[in-house]
Order: sequence, then structure tokens, then C-alpha cells
Amino acid sequence: MSIQTTGKYAALVLLASLAGCSDSADTNGDGSVSRAERAEEMRRDGYLAMQPGRWRMDFAFTDIDVPRLGEQEKASIKAELAKGASGVSCLSEADAAKPGPDFFGGKGAEDCSYKQFDIAGNRVKMALSCGMGDLGKAKMNLDGTMGDADFQFDTDLEVQVPMAGKIKLKGKMTGKHEGACRGDE
Repeated sequence: MSIQTTGKYAALVLLASLAGCSDSADTNGDGSVSRAERAEEMRRDGYLAMQPGRWRMDFAFTDIDVPRLGEQEKASIKAELAKGASGVSCLSEADAAKPGPDFFGGKGAEDCSYKQFDIAGNRVKMALSCGMGDLGKAKMNLDGTMGDADFQFDTDLEVQVPMAGKIKLKGKMTGKHEGACRGDE
């Protein structure tokens, strides 16, 4: 191995180790990441703002944990939740620089708040807590990559449903910028 190749290898190892480091955006330690704390995290880590406009988000769930249900019922719940959470959203110019938690919460989510929001380059880790109307509460962990026109996250979702108890799901969330808002988002 040449010195030049060895130097490149060492640089890659250093970059890979730095990418694994994360700091906490919750600087005041209250368990919630405020808009100001999130803005500071994005500024500090050189966050590339998302493009304003129409965004399509899709959820695909690969695993579900509901102990009392059979496989057919689990498959039905996964499909229904993925369909209900997927959809389109309009991201304003102001929100593109600092997207709120409701943007990532999915269709039907309300009163979302960030519990974690960490950025290192294009790597993003988020933890959200959202209301789901009559369905109860949801906690979501997103871990993946984000650019100005797309994102892809591994997703861990826990939904507390009054009639069924706790439902845990794993899957993927993807988002893609589709141009200008149309008014039907």
C-alpha cells in the first residue's frame, strides 16, 4: 500500500468515526428540543436547508410487535398505518430552513415535539412525540440521511392505542421533493 493510499484510508477512518459522534440539541436538558435549540444545532452542524415546496413522504413498515394478533391481522395493521402516514405536504420557505416536527410526524399526527434532534453532516437522528387524535399517542425515532431534495430514515414507531395497548413498528420513511406546492397538500 502506498503512502498516498494509506493516507486516504486513514482519512476515511477518521471521517467515519467523526460521523458516529453526535451531540445533543437539548442544551437546557428539559427533555424537549425547542425551535431555538434546533436552529442552533442546524447552524452548528452546517445543515443544508430542505427545498420549499411539495414533498411526498412514504412509510413502509417491515416489522410489527402486537402480541395478541395473528400474522394476517399484523399485515393489515402495517399496511393501514403505512397508507395513513404516507402522503404529501407543503413545506413553506420559512419552514424549509427549520422544519417543524409535524412535518416528519406523518399524516394524522398533531402536537408533535422533538425529543431529540441531532445532525452530523447529512446524518440526522430525531425522536418525536406526537398526538394521533382518537388513536392515542405515538413516539417515533428516525435515523438516516437528509439532503435538500430527499431523505431516508430507518423508523422505530411506538403507538399507544387505547383499545389495543402498545404497538411497536419498524420500517422506513422516505421523502422526495416534487416541486412547487399545488394547494392540495
